[in-house]
Amino acid sequence: MKYSTKKLATLAILLALCVIGANIKILGSIALDSFPAFIGAIILGPAAGAFLGFFGHMISALLSGFPNTLPIHLVIAVLMAACMFFYSWTRRKFSKNKIAASVVSMLVAYTINVPLDLLLLYPVMGPVVFMLFVPLTLATVVNLCLSEVVILGIPQKYKEAVFLK
Repeated sequence: MKYSTKKLATLAILLALCVIGANIKILGSIALDSFPAFIGAIILGPAAGAFLGFFGHMISALLSGFPNTLPIHLVIAVLMAACMFFYSWTRRKFSKNKIAASVVSMLVAYTINVPLDLLLLYPVMGPVVFMLFVPLTLATVVNLCLSEVVILGIPQKYKEAVFLK
């Protein structure tokens, strides 16, 4: 995959914002680290979004001291990468209708990030995952809404300078 200087600079800025968001905690390692990753997934594409999602979660978990153990956080980070990938892919698939693209991609992201994460973590963590439902839902909704607001606020000429076509 070939990246221009503008795309690499955008990726670096979003990476730095993931680190900043990782410091804004909701509960344990649940934080605002995925907000810049959602923006990156929209602007730079599925692969960059997946990278940002994985990195953002791992930094957030590191700053929290890996409260659920390193292996569990690696699984969560992989699921976060998948979330970003499919969020971006869905967004691009429905790109002709911006409202449908936004709504469907947010539903896909929520489904992967909350119910699927908790379902896959249940065998390892047990019933404690039910305690994570509300804070994880809150964090996901906040991250998605913040990314939508920021994307709407970016002028089209700047989006076109960076977007992968």
